[in-house]
Parts: sequence; C-alpha cells; structure tokens
Amino acid sequence: MLLALPLLLSAQQTVHVGDILCTDGSTVSINEFASSGKTALGVVFYVDDSEQHGWAVHLEYQGKTPWCYQYIDVPELTNIRKFRDAIKDTDGYNNTKIIRNYSNASVFPAAWAVDFDNGWYLPAAAQVRWMVAYATELNQSLAIVGGTLFQHDNPRWWWTSTERTGMHAIVVSETGSVGNYMKYNYYYTYKIGVRAAIDF
Repeated sequence: MLLALPLLLSAQQTVHVGDILCTDGSTVSINEFASSGKTALGVVFYVDDSEQHGWAVHLEYQGKTPWCYQYIDVPELTNIRKFRDAIKDTDGYNNTKIIRNYSNASVFPAAWAVDFDNGWYLPAAAQVRWMVAYATELNQSLAIVGGTLFQHDNPRWWWTSTERTGMHAIVVSETGSVGNYMKYNYYYTYKIGVRAAIDF
C-alpha cells in the first residue's frame, strides 16, 4: 500500500509594491515594519512574476546633477532613439556599470551619484516609469521609514541610464512621460534628479 505524503513547500513571503526592503535582504509590509526590529534599505516599486524578486528605490534622493559634463556617446551603451523602445529598457545595473567603466564622476556625475559598490544603480527608462507610477504608494512607505518622499512639483524629471545619442539621455517625468534631455544641461536653470534603484 502506498502512502500519499503531503508535499512540503517552503513558505516564502509574497512581496508587494510598497513593501520595505530591509538591510538583511528581507521585505516587510509597512504595517509590520515598526514591530519588526529591522532596518530599512529601500522601498519595493516592482515585483516580477516570481512574486519574490524585483526592484527597490533608495530611501534618499541622490540630488540634481547633469548626466554628463560633456557630450559623449558612450561606445558600449546602446543608443535608443525611439521612446517606444526606451520604455522597454530595464537594464539599469549594466547601463550604470558601462557608464562608470567608461569614465569617472567628473565626467558622468549622475551614474556616480549612486552607491554602485553596494548594488545601487541609475535605473533605466522602464524602471523609472515603474517608480513614478507608484510614487503615491512609495511615499506612504517612505514616510514610515523616514525616507525622502517623491515631490510633485511641476515639472519634475528624473535621469535614466538609457542613452539616446551622444548629446541626449532619456528622462522620465513625474507623470511617466518620456523625453530626451541634453546631457550637459549647463544652459538650463534647473537640473534633473537622480533616484537610485537596487535589485533584490
């Protein structure tokens, strides 16, 4: 006689947008954070089909800076000229790695504003669109952990690591609009912001 044994699966927590990514690699909901005793690292803004992994945004704002202090076409970085193609770019980590390997912070300040050695990167266009799409949810979590909230002053644009040409990089607005902007925006009165992302 064969006995039917139950299949034991390890219970893994489903991750949701707005959950808090902690320094130990775990995620907790905003309702559980205060009693968890954990330290926040970032806030989840995208979860993949596994419901276990995705991207989180940094708790703090990395500031306003040009993408590049010169008009340089980074040779190993693909030029994405059509916006419909730019919004498919999700490889912010490798984009940032390529930019940083090409030159230093005095040339590419936006890519060097992030703590790349600890996994943070300048997100690609599709990643920034996900980020701003959930700004309301992210702000609720950022308020709980004492992070810097997304501001809705108009216009607010964010740099991406997606390059369009030697002169322009892709930017995303607070509403999710995609555009291109001169990398070296010396002649403009405001500079575009950087908000780092991390994979988990």
